[in-house]
Amino acid sequence: MIKELTARQLTDNPEKVIRKIFGEQISGTDIVDGIFIDAGFTRVMGVSGLMMKVPATLEILKNPDVSRFLGEQAGEHGSVLVCLDGKELKLYLHRGVTSEEGMPEKIKTSIKAALSGLDGWAGKLNEDGEHEIDLFMPSPGPHFNVNLLMGNRIGYSRALQTTPKSVVDKMGGGSFRSHAATQVLASRWDMRQEENGFPANRQFYLFEDNKKVLYSGEIKRDNLASAKCTHAQNYTSISYNTKCGLGIKRLIFIPAYEDGMPLATEVQRIEICNEGTAPRKLRFVYTGMFGSAAPDALFEDVLYSNIIMQSRILRDENGSITALSPDYYAEKGRMDLRFHTMLVHNRGQMKLAREFCVNYNEFVGNGTLQDPEGAIRLSNNLYRKGPGFFAVAADIELEPGERCFADQFTGLVSDRTNPLSGEETLKQELGRLLEKFSQPDSVYQELEGNKKFMDSYSGFLRVNSRDEAFNAYVNKNLPFQVLYQTFVSRSFCQTQKGYREIGFREIQDIFASMYYFTGMGMEHFTKQLIKEWCSMIFEFGFAYHNFFWEGKEPGKWSDDQLWFIQAVYRYIALTGDMGLLEEKCTIAGTAPSRDRSVYDTIKAVIRYSAKISIGKHGLPLLDYADWNDCLKLDDDCINGIAKEKLYMQQLEKGGRFGQPLESNYSESVMNAFLLKAAVDDMIKLAGKKGDKAYRDELEEISSDLDRNIQKHAWKGDFFARVLFNRYTEGEYSYLGARGDGLSADPSIDGSYFLNSFSWSILAGCARESQIEAMLEVVESRLKSPFGIKLVTPVELGRIAKNTATGEYFPGDRENGGVFKHAGMMAAAAMFKAAKEVSSLQLAERLSRLAYWIVDATLPYKTLENPYVSCGNPRFCTQYNNSETGENTGPMLSGTSTWMTLALMSALGIEYSEKGLIINPILRPEETVFSYVINMPKASYNVIIKKPVGFCRLYEGNACITFDGKALDNSILPAMYDNRQHIVAIHF
Repeated sequence: MIKELTARQLTDNPEKVIRKIFGEQISGTDIVDGIFIDAGFTRVMGVSGLMMKVPATLEILKNPDVSRFLGEQAGEHGSVLVCLDGKELKLYLHRGVTSEEGMPEKIKTSIKAALSGLDGWAGKLNEDGEHEIDLFMPSPGPHFNVNLLMGNRIGYSRALQTTPKSVVDKMGGGSFRSHAATQVLASRWDMRQEENGFPANRQFYLFEDNKKVLYSGEIKRDNLASAKCTHAQNYTSISYNTKCGLGIKRLIFIPAYEDGMPLATEVQRIEICNEGTAPRKLRFVYTGMFGSAAPDALFEDVLYSNIIMQSRILRDENGSITALSPDYYAEKGRMDLRFHTMLVHNRGQMKLAREFCVNYNEFVGNGTLQDPEGAIRLSNNLYRKGPGFFAVAADIELEPGERCFADQFTGLVSDRTNPLSGEETLKQELGRLLEKFSQPDSVYQELEGNKKFMDSYSGFLRVNSRDEAFNAYVNKNLPFQVLYQTFVSRSFCQTQKGYREIGFREIQDIFASMYYFTGMGMEHFTKQLIKEWCSMIFEFGFAYHNFFWEGKEPGKWSDDQLWFIQAVYRYIALTGDMGLLEEKCTIAGTAPSRDRSVYDTIKAVIRYSAKISIGKHGLPLLDYADWNDCLKLDDDCINGIAKEKLYMQQLEKGGRFGQPLESNYSESVMNAFLLKAAVDDMIKLAGKKGDKAYRDELEEISSDLDRNIQKHAWKGDFFARVLFNRYTEGEYSYLGARGDGLSADPSIDGSYFLNSFSWSILAGCARESQIEAMLEVVESRLKSPFGIKLVTPVELGRIAKNTATGEYFPGDRENGGVFKHAGMMAAAAMFKAAKEVSSLQLAERLSRLAYWIVDATLPYKTLENPYVSCGNPRFCTQYNNSETGENTGPMLSGTSTWMTLALMSALGIEYSEKGLIINPILRPEETVFSYVINMPKASYNVIIKKPVGFCRLYEGNACITFDGKALDNSILPAMYDNRQHIVAIHF
């Protein structure tokens, strides 16, 4: 009989079985690790007495002698347990009864060596928030040991889409993109979970006397004494020390763009030092794989992808290799010209490579990438077809104590920023690149420029708490992730290898990065970015859902354009630059193209979302789905262009412009909240602009919207998520909240969506009694040990096809997973409400839960239990499984953006049309906290002191001073005197 067993059906795990079998040999508090010996799932092999949960069993079994010994002890019917008892090791064997057995000293020594320093296996964060990693140690997961790198094209055309970006793992692997989704170094196209980059990328070999001394992509102890990686903000360094006396350092980063240079260039400096006593003659070989010019073809015709290209070499007058560059026949393939070049600085001379290989199969031969047969002597053959593999080689001689540099430059020349770009442009820009880096110290000078930019960018906010890990994260790593995400679509970096474009919703990243740009005096750049998003909005008021050079899926997702208004308001509140409203932007979808002002664009968005694209309850339509709940509930929904055509037909039949579109489509309550927030922001800006007529119109819209939300969306214990109009027999009238009839959990009467709670507060719609009622539900139904779940179990399959519950197992992503982006929105909402509700008790509950969510999300917390929580200790991932706590991808997410906004709310930093408001909500146990806000013309040193317990300004029991003088409120004077001003809040 064949029996089926899935991962989620298996209730026992090795630890449970170990505790059952060896319960008398271990305590209930012992940390245990183990594996099943076979697929019977009854016999185990494990280790107890660990300092933390690590894959200790698999690690000791990597030693062949230990694996053989323990296997022989277990035999065909037994289980074995190695117990760490202080400095002693004990071995227990279970075959019906448990007995203690002896171990040879050699086996003990090997096990102790394998398990030494296990508390540092996952690495550590230093005082600057850099991740220091021992390469010999096992990785907790695909995201954990990864860094993000980006270039700098601020001030140049289309920076949003042309800023280069890379992902680098602890071995230097990963991939590299230039503009939009264009791969310079190829990503992977296989099912390895969330691994990025073709394995040959950025790797190199060292040979001596035709024997391999080192391969950078593997870590073996036979010739390596140590191997370490440090992931810093915007660069990665890797070092090796060999037992044969070589010291090797790698430095990987993307230099800032300069006029006349290639659009995107990634640098890897490889420094080799002879630390021995004898001269060395080394052979250096470097490899990579260029990205395809036709990535879509990889889905269906790999042969085509290879045949449309041939190899190409560029040489100088001496026959040395200026660059290797794949040559595509199709004209569109020649718009982006990839290249790789190597400069070797050895014994006071600079030289180029003189050997190359462009055939992967020829390079590997009958060997492997770790031990290629063709690396001893490269073939120097040019081939008529791909793929875009490349290898270059050089000979290096080093006297004792001497060092050399093998500098690698991989990049791309494109007509995206230079319409006259072509073959000659490639040669010209390569020439400038080689000239710039012809001096050995030029790479380090370039890196220093990158560091200075990052220090300036992240300087907007500097926190000083008693938690040094928190300080390093907020001051260093958090701002960098926000910066990176400002330019990158969510499809890059340890996630799907697809070419998802920049989503309109990702304008949310500007909500946070604008503070840092403004702090360094670059508010004009934020304006440039906002205008680029504005040009993706149609005349009718809907937006492209995603875009690179051209937009796609117009008006299909109904929330897109509403995020734009928040960006505009936040920018003007921060900078006071009302001139943004008069800036002209292209109207999407117009041919020939026409312009209109940002102000008129916002009017069109509000008219569309508040008056036209609304349902029978007066709330905005859901359309294909609104913000990330995967609520695709109307199978027959239409996009914005089709909706506009229907509306025009409705007008031709006697309708009046401004009346709702006639339909039975569902309405989004979250969109109603987003619209309410947008309208209320515009009431302030219209008033400031002096447009009384429009302000009055907006106030009426806001009032009607609030009334409809309260009347139709509040269901007694929660705001609904969606209102239905298509069920004529009343089968379902709403989704979300008590009594919706759609719960998949028999113990819960209704389904509950976190965003209804969060955005009702952020939009100012929720009354205090409603907040208290919803908080009860959030704490009892949505709180998991690992964060706040997005939704309780829900049967969306009853009302629609292809919904989130049909895509994911329970506990994953939108089917009850911890969606941390939404969790940070909830934390921001709780901090806001904690400052505003009249009940001190309710305010404290909100504050404590908000900080709990923050703590569950702070990425460096993964180091407390790294091999269980996984994730990345420097960057926020998007999800946690709500049952296991594992961090899952993507690694790029709005979590970091809303973490920034939530923490700013907690610290009390709020820019409004009235000015800078300081209104903090500290942790109850915190008594002192300070931070500095740096603006171009002044800085504010905010010092907060309070007793233990919950405190807020609402009760009026705080003294606020500005440069020693008392303030009547918490609105700070705007200063432009280039001085630091002291703000003291004393509860």
